[in-house]
Amino acid sequence: MKKRDIITLVISVIIFIVAAGLVYRYIVPPPKDTGIKVEVPHPVNPTFNADQLNTLKNDVKDFSPDLTPKDSGNKPVIQ
Repeated sequence: MKKRDIITLVISVIIFIVAAGLVYRYIVPPPKDTGIKVEVPHPVNPTFNADQLNTLKNDVKDFSPDLTPKDSGNKPVIQ
């Protein structure tokens, strides 16, 4: 085999693996126990009023990490 044929074969295999991964991701459903859990602090009726809507907006626990840069004292923080 020539060098060009080997390069073409390697690139084709890489493209096939990426395409197969994307098809698998969108066709096969995720497992039921993915570890993602949602916690609502208070029960909500289907016909909720403004007070219950404020509860949903204000009393929800936020588990997202804080990614704001911290100043170490040596360098300025640019935001």
